[in-house]
Amino acid sequence: MKGPRSDNLAVSRAVGANVAALRRTRGISQRTLASTTEQTGKSVGFSTICRMEKAAAPGAAPVAVYVDDVVSLAAALGVTVQQLITTPNCNACMDSPPPGFACRTCGATA
Repeated sequence: MKGPRSDNLAVSRAVGANVAALRRTRGISQRTLASTTEQTGKSVGFSTICRMEKAAAPGAAPVAVYVDDVVSLAAALGVTVQQLITTPNCNACMDSPPPGFACRTCGATA
């Protein structure tokens, strides 16, 4: 028996938005991120990353995200799974500035 289906997929949308923001903050391309996930033991493809990020846009069709992909992306981006699945307090650094930097908006350091 299947459970109720949600057409919103709010957590998947949050993951897509957070991946895009963290990737941009770190100055890496989608292809580079895809390549980096190979080192985590679970590769996440370029097209999967593109779909995740596009689905985060308002009005876009939602795309379900696999838990294994979230774990791999978190490791590749140097953040926790919790940081990928929740909305950040600071949209400038996504609560996780790159190593050696401090956020000018919230003051967080890595």
